[in-house]
Amino acid sequence: MSLTDYTQTIGFAFANMLLVLLLAPLLEGVIRKLRAVIQSRQGPPIVQPYLDLLKLLAKEDLRVTASPVITWGPPVFLAAILVAAGVMPLGGETAAVGAGDIVVFIGLLALANLSLAAMGFASGSAFSALGASREMMLMLTTEPVLFISLLALGLQGETLTFAGLLDAPYGIATLIAAIAYLLALQMYVAKVPFDITEAETELMGGPLSELSGPRLALTQWGIFAKQFIYSSLFVQLFLPWTLQYIPSIAVAALVNIAAVLVVDVVVVGIVMSVNPRLRLDQAVRYGMTLVGVAAIALIWAAIL
Repeated sequence: MSLTDYTQTIGFAFANMLLVLLLAPLLEGVIRKLRAVIQSRQGPPIVQPYLDLLKLLAKEDLRVTASPVITWGPPVFLAAILVAAGVMPLGGETAAVGAGDIVVFIGLLALANLSLAAMGFASGSAFSALGASREMMLMLTTEPVLFISLLALGLQGETLTFAGLLDAPYGIATLIAAIAYLLALQMYVAKVPFDITEAETELMGGPLSELSGPRLALTQWGIFAKQFIYSSLFVQLFLPWTLQYIPSIAVAALVNIAAVLVVDVVVVGIVMSVNPRLRLDQAVRYGMTLVGVAAIALIWAAIL
């Protein structure tokens, strides 16, 4: 790659990260508003997540322990999510052709989830530790669905890079993988009925219960960004026709953002508004069923 190519790659990656960082709270605000409308409430304004983050950033940084895990956990969590956003496609283009593959992407998301669980275990709170253990259980259930779904798509296109996945042929295996991914989306973003790790009425925030001020803001921001990333990836890889015929990357990025809002409002917002929270064992059984569905897609892609 030439110096110009490297510059463009870095610029595109930072543009990805900045867009996700700025738009993720808006997505959360839209979902909260939709939930309030469905439940016949006025609800908070759409910009409320931004206001919450600003308020937390301005508060004093109080810590229950001097553990370096609590000190560095929130910035590592947010950084891992943003780097994952930097290597994933946006608007039908990828930032890093070589580095931007599904192994790197899933590894970064796993690092983020592990850092969140580590913060819960390091806080010394029974509520946080229980929430962290639930986080680990759900991660072991949901990450295989994500990896197998993307691997099935990779077998279709004979590549593991996002640049190649964007051009992968759309077959039956892709359709099955898309169904598994979509049905697992609610688990990826940890919304009702799968908000088991936080479960405010039971665990007072779970792994986040002992965080405050700027560190809580960074963690919440990362959670909002993760929600945007999972939804955007579904649009990019499993609904490619929404972006294939748009010549301008800027317009394609806007279409991508609009499609993410629609997917989250229709799927995440409505599901969390009409379902009660599941027990952990119910969530695990649901996740393992989706692992089986994703495995069918992988087998189909491998033999055909």
